[in-house]
Amino acid sequence: HYGFRIVEDMIDGLSNWMDEKGFETIADVTGRAIPNFVNWNQLNLKFKTLASIDQDACIKCGLCYIACEDTSHQAISKTLLNGERHYEVIDEECVGCNLCAHVCPVDDCITMVPQPVEGVQTWNEHPNNPMCKIPAKAG
Repeated sequence: HYGFRIVEDMIDGLSNWMDEKGFETIADVTGRAIPNFVNWNQLNLKFKTLASIDQDACIKCGLCYIACEDTSHQAISKTLLNGERHYEVIDEECVGCNLCAHVCPVDDCITMVPQPVEGVQTWNEHPNNPMCKIPAKAG
């Protein structure tokens, strides 16, 4: 009977999400990601996005810190600031996995901010690709 409860929870979650987003049927959602699809080897490997915490919206629950510390890249620091817990993204450690934003209970408190990059480098051009046809630049 426990398995049935899991399915009921998934159905409730999907239904709530669809209501929140204004979708009436599964057909309204089907295929929406297709225009964004590219083959993995055509992704820009220079692309970088970093998490950003809105300190005014933050309720200091620490879920972002716990998620990042225990399961990701230890890219959120925890300190006391004016006697309150304070969480800050460590940009050098953040890989843009978005886990912190997923666990945050406050809508739009944690956003993913694309960083400026120069140019495009796909896997076909990456020096770690053993099939790369572009010679590595002398350093």
